[in-house]
Amino acid sequence: MIEIPQSIYILSKNPGKLKEINDILRPFSFSMRSIYQDYSPGDVPETGSSYAENALLKARRGFEVSGKFCVGEDSGLEIDALDGAPGLYSARFGGELFSTQDKNERILELLKDIPPKQRSARFVCVAALAWEGGERLFEGHCEGWIAQETRGQSGFGYDPIFILPPYDQTFAELGEKIKNRFSHRALAFRKLVEFLLSKPDNS
Repeated sequence: MIEIPQSIYILSKNPGKLKEINDILRPFSFSMRSIYQDYSPGDVPETGSSYAENALLKARRGFEVSGKFCVGEDSGLEIDALDGAPGLYSARFGGELFSTQDKNERILELLKDIPPKQRSARFVCVAALAWEGGERLFEGHCEGWIAQETRGQSGFGYDPIFILPPYDQTFAELGEKIKNRFSHRALAFRKLVEFLLSKPDNS
């Protein structure tokens, strides 16, 4: 029998992402802790050809150095008018010198002649879990639209330009409470925790 801890490692240095994940998991009495706080796994290059492959690379590395449950996550913004870009390269879009604001402004520039009804997009998240008993993948999608300007002050990343249709507001306008009910990351990580809670023998 393997005991599942209430706090599980995640291979991530992104404080905004870690806070968001822990807000999502709080109702389940679970939490994620950055593995970099206790171990030195180094940087794991995202060399996979899919979100799943990148997430697994991180989860496997975390489990390798800790021997404990570890999660790897990869996510991206896919814009139909840009043939799915930035997609897998969302975090590196524009190069290392591009700030978050630069990335958002660049996307808005690329879409400046695209009418609202043709600005469909989605956020995708894959969370990979690696542990002594194996590996599992959990995926979440959130469909929406790209705004015509940045809107809102909440969140991080592409939140100021991604509109959630039922509210006609960006994630950055809606704030954490609503975002963490509907986002791609919320869907993926709820599936992960529900999987852990459903394991009767904790194996």
